[in-house]
Amino acid sequence: MTVLDERPNRRTQPQDGHGIAVPTDDLLDGVTPAAARSVATALLGEVADVYRRVVEEDVTVTPAQRARVRVAGEAFAEAGGAPGVAADLLGRFAAQVADSVARHRPDRVVPVVQAAHLLVQDLLAGIARPVPAAPARDARGALVRRLVRQERLDPAELAGLEDAYFVVAARFPQPVPSDRLAAVLDEHHEDGVLGAPAGDGVVVLVPRRLERRIAPLLAALTGRFGQEPWTTTVPAGRATLAAGCKEASDILALAAATGRPAGPYRLDDVLLEFAVLRDPVTSARLRALIAPLAGNEILYGTLEALIHADFNRTVAARGLFIHRSTLDYRIRRIEEVTGQNPLTGRGAYVLAAAMVVHAVSRS
Repeated sequence: MTVLDERPNRRTQPQDGHGIAVPTDDLLDGVTPAAARSVATALLGEVADVYRRVVEEDVTVTPAQRARVRVAGEAFAEAGGAPGVAADLLGRFAAQVADSVARHRPDRVVPVVQAAHLLVQDLLAGIARPVPAAPARDARGALVRRLVRQERLDPAELAGLEDAYFVVAARFPQPVPSDRLAAVLDEHHEDGVLGAPAGDGVVVLVPRRLERRIAPLLAALTGRFGQEPWTTTVPAGRATLAAGCKEASDILALAAATGRPAGPYRLDDVLLEFAVLRDPVTSARLRALIAPLAGNEILYGTLEALIHADFNRTVAARGLFIHRSTLDYRIRRIEEVTGQNPLTGRGAYVLAAAMVVHAVSRS
């Protein structure tokens, strides 16, 4: 997240009588489009901090400060601001600051003017930073769906993508119409963001430079449909996007399959199940073990209840509305069918892992 995002719409105030403040309304009148104004306000705050240090601490502009202004320039360009508008904005602000400093600290006027030249250069350097062209609107969803299906992209397609992304995925407990999901993605689209409905939710590729878009997107998905989704965010490079999509999908599938409540998850939250799922030999053996049980609705539901009750028979029987002796009979049948006793540590672990693999493969 950039410095600008951490301090949105901030208005700085004069300090120590030097008059270095940001008269936002006066300076922003000519800034277009409207989306660029909040970014411009934050930009002026960054620049005011630089001038204040130059005047009050008798120092020059630091490399870190210059880097922050370059980031500000990039953000201004992303919001649709034109280079000429940004340069004019900083020029008018520099003139106001120089006039005020001439009255209060005339010995610092020259350093302020020198700083102003550097800041305009850094701003324009940030605005001019090349950003790969985003795929056309109709192609965004198709590309994401191909990555979700683990299809390989050709070199030309890869070359058109940015270097680093976050794979943001959401999965809903109850189905949501894909056209409503697509509408949310359209509302939160920004050039470079790629997204599409997928399965019971969405997958969105957010460039690392647009990390600030993740929080509002997740907030919209969580609050729009009357149900909270399982969500995850996985970093991925351009060449590993398919793997990132697979990891995100597996995390959500495991969170849902293991009965975890909806909400945000990371790989660490389902690490053990993830390791089992990613081992094809182990997964195949577990699916074969649970397959006979999957065809028996009563025994399968009983094992689910035991797992959700952490293998506490009293709690499981209460949840199933059956007597303990009935539950004990079903447990013996589960052991006969699977060869694993769910009341032993090893049996409980193996059966729980088998249920997860089965649930994920079924979904």
